[in-house]
Amino acid sequence: MAENDNRSKGTIGLILGGVIALAAAAFILTGGELGGTKEVTSDADLPPVAPGKK
Repeated sequence: MAENDNRSKGTIGLILGGVIALAAAAFILTGGELGGTKEVTSDADLPPVAPGKK
């Protein structure tokens, strides 16, 4: 029954690969933040820091 398929064999893979490539390019161009940059406006935005040993 595979001989009844009129589409070329790589069409779905080509489309899926293009979508994945576009998503990867968008992710890289946004700096990996997916929607913006992370801004630090105060100390509350920073992760906690463990006290050093004396």
